[in-house]
Amino acid sequence: METYTITEVAKMYDLAPSTLRYYERIGLLRDVDQENNHRIYNRQHLDKLNSILCFKNSGMSMKELQVLLQYKETGDDLNQILDLLNEHKEKVETQLAQLQKYQQHITQKVAFYSDIKTAEEHHMTLPDWNDYKPDYEV
Repeated sequence: METYTITEVAKMYDLAPSTLRYYERIGLLRDVDQENNHRIYNRQHLDKLNSILCFKNSGMSMKELQVLLQYKETGDDLNQILDLLNEHKEKVETQLAQLQKYQQHITQKVAFYSDIKTAEEHHMTLPDWNDYKPDYEV
């Protein structure tokens, strides 16, 4: 089985080594072996880290992550885990909808300023933002 040092894992995931140690300390990464006083990570740790970062980067709190990832070890109520995941899924869907509005607004701004540039280059009348403005508030 291939193994990785804390430095290698930190570089792979663009994390500080202290973050990995913190994840261990709060129980998110478990059973990390040590060899000559150096942490040794394996594929299972990387898979768990992928999950941690997925949930964390999508807005899940550390406390929620602890509940979610300790399910395997504790056998907690599966309904609690499903509730947590469904709540998080709804939050992410709301974030995505908002991001899509932002993207549309940005796209309209790009078109507006591109048209300003073209108008200036060709000595034409400058466009009016009201012609580009979305029908909704961001």
